[in-house]
Amino acid sequence: MPNALANQLKQVPLFAELSRDDLKAIAELAQRARYAAGSKICYQGRPGLTAYFVESGGLRILHVDPRGVQQEVGRLKPGDYFGETSLLLGEPSDATVEVVEDATLLYLNKEDFDQLLEERPSILRSLNMRPEVARKRQAKRFKWQGSDEVIILSLHRHNAILIHTLASPVFALLMIVLACGYWFLQTGTTLALTVGAILGTVPLLLIIYLAIDHWDDSYIVTTKRVVRRERVPLVRETRVEAPLRTIQNIQESQEGPLAQLFDFGDLIIETAGERGHVAFREVPDPARVRYVIFEQIRRAQAGAKAEERAAIREAMQQHFSLQPEEKQTQAQAQEQEPPPRRRRFKPTIPRWLLAPFRVLGYFVPSLRQEHGDTITWRKHWVTLLGPIAPPTLLGIAVTGLAIYLLGREQISEALVLIAYGTIGVVLFSWWLWKFDDWQNDIYQVTATRIIDVERRPFYLQEERREASLSMIQNINLEIHGVLGKLMNYGSVTIETAGAGAFTFDHVKDPRGVQAEIFRRMEAFQRQQQQEAAESRRNELLDWFAVYDQIHHSKTPTTPRSPSRQQET
Repeated sequence: MPNALANQLKQVPLFAELSRDDLKAIAELAQRARYAAGSKICYQGRPGLTAYFVESGGLRILHVDPRGVQQEVGRLKPGDYFGETSLLLGEPSDATVEVVEDATLLYLNKEDFDQLLEERPSILRSLNMRPEVARKRQAKRFKWQGSDEVIILSLHRHNAILIHTLASPVFALLMIVLACGYWFLQTGTTLALTVGAILGTVPLLLIIYLAIDHWDDSYIVTTKRVVRRERVPLVRETRVEAPLRTIQNIQESQEGPLAQLFDFGDLIIETAGERGHVAFREVPDPARVRYVIFEQIRRAQAGAKAEERAAIREAMQQHFSLQPEEKQTQAQAQEQEPPPRRRRFKPTIPRWLLAPFRVLGYFVPSLRQEHGDTITWRKHWVTLLGPIAPPTLLGIAVTGLAIYLLGREQISEALVLIAYGTIGVVLFSWWLWKFDDWQNDIYQVTATRIIDVERRPFYLQEERREASLSMIQNINLEIHGVLGKLMNYGSVTIETAGAGAFTFDHVKDPRGVQAEIFRRMEAFQRQQQQEAAESRRNELLDWFAVYDQIHHSKTPTTPRSPSRQQET
């Protein structure tokens, strides 16, 4: 059996260049399944994790466009295969595959295949992947990237920009080398080499800095968003991102003969946010990048339409008993229901013993707290140092002065203590006011909303702003300076449509904050889409149910017997 399967897999273009041993290893993972006519193998818009090889039968490929129109775009016969992107990337399927003649298929699961690639890296090197699939698989993964999110494009500014930027320091370095080299040839002294090394260090370091700065700026397109990431070494880091669903338009521009000659330009990706755009500056082949972004938007819209059609079909089949409703197995039910938690003994602690810990919690608040589905952030401790520095330094100075005066016989100790106590109360009140003003400003995200709360000390006044997660257009991140890099704090700006911008200032781990908000926004958006689709399906089912009721309630009317006058 492994030999026979290996021969079949050899016919698949993806595995055509593999060795016999590698083919046998893959054949051991392959499984065979039979499908009756009318069965669906995969659904457009749903995540795919399997590749298929057609042994017998016939299948057709159905595609739903962004307008919801379904059409047949191809046929599959014995010897064909499909699902390469699902097996290698885990991307959602671009089409629905339906069996039209009873079929037998070989299939490979992504999880098993990935484990095999880890055990035998030679297979990965020999796979004959399509160029676009190979490019996506080789793309670098980022920490903020979702598990089901695939990098479509990862770009830097055009190399012509780097050459233009480096022209001046390279010319300066070349002049120094030539001048000091000529000096050395004329005199033979090592002073010329020393001066050349010292003078050449400045343009050389500048060249290295500019090259790193160029390659640190990247523009990324994924299956869910567009991202602009810019880093200036030791100065700042910014990341601006916008979900694909919020993109309204993309403007393309190429200015100057250099841009026309080397084919690079700017893309302004417009959203409904306050600042309203994500800029891709001086990227190569801007027309292709623009097409790729719009293609991903159309793909997402088409997938959503296909899922909605499939859900409507399944709901109608179940409602009108056109097919038996699938019963949940006992094993599946046990997986979905969490096991009951054992009750642990919790000793009761008197409330008066907890009072010191509450006071300690007030003066040492957590910068990130999570209660249920609500996450609360505070400003970083670094931002507290500036406001409390004056009362703290004055308190230290007054304490030192009081200690000095208490040792002198000419001054009354009681007077010194009274003055020290009075000044101490004023300074501590000042310090406490600044501290409470710092720890009262909080930023929150829930399952449905983002919240920005600013309170005056001791709850004298409170300003609260809220917005739905569905209103978010852009999420921007900024990390300034070496201190921000070392202490890992920065600002996250959330731009919304209609509610203005929300700025989470100086929060710890701004990358994590940005990723958390994006994850919550995506989950809330999916939930809203599912609820809206379910509402439309229920409304449609009500219409059909009423129609079915009217159709079955019709009874033939019996003619009345004619009257005598009519008989006559």
